Amino acid sequence: MMTNRAMFNPGDLTAIVLAGGRSERLGMATPKPLIALGGKLLLARVADTLKSLCAEEILVVRPGQSDDVPDLGIALGMHVVTDVENHAGPLSAISAGLAAATTPLAFVIGADYPFLSRGLIIEMTRIARHGGEGLDAAVFIRHGEWINPLHAVYPVASWQPLTADALNAGMTSPTALMRRVMAAGIYPVEIMTEDEAERVDPRLLSLFDVDTLDDLGVARQIIDIRNYHRVRPDLKRGGI
Repeated sequence: MMTNRAMFNPGDLTAIVLAGGRSERLGMATPKPLIALGGKLLLARVADTLKSLCAEEILVVRPGQSDDVPDLGIALGMHVVTDVENHAGPLSAISAGLAAATTPLAFVIGADYPFLSRGLIIEMTRIARHGGEGLDAAVFIRHGEWINPLHAVYPVASWQPLTADALNAGMTSPTALMRRVMAAGIYPVEIMTEDEAERVDPRLLSLFDVDTLDDLGVARQIIDIRNYHRVRPDLKRGGI
């Protein structure tokens, strides 16, 4: 990992939040971004964390998405766009978000990450600004053998045409595109290990996403623990 770090500038960064999924694994009628967690809707929790870090927030939804997610995005002051025409899935959503971004870098995240770490996003952005050969680098985090393309920083100028070309060639997976770029050395890519990420986000809760009911239960336990430690010490659950 490179040791030289740029100063963090919120004007460099767009937040791209992907919210077009159908939440099928969760098994609930309520779309994930609209689930209440600790008294706040999941999308609002994500947007509030990102607001102070980014020049703009873009919400990517499905074409014709009829739930309340797009309206919530507008209410939160987000710029709402839809997946690239005639395409669907996360690569299409990333490409649509990059096409709408007006900053050099974009932080791409799903709408189901309730515990984002500001410190980790800042560190990833600093790393991205010191890519090789004067270019901004994409920054991904490695978990064991898996590299996450949906909690990552992308240079807009290089990756927007890459994603568009990949979609036109029939590619649907951001992971496949990421690995192709890394193998070919087309543009600089920096990989953070879990150990490096933990130095900024000690429990790596930033990487926790809500995919299943079990995940939702864990997220609520985390919120309960945090809220419990904030109450007055002379007050206990269930009364004084």
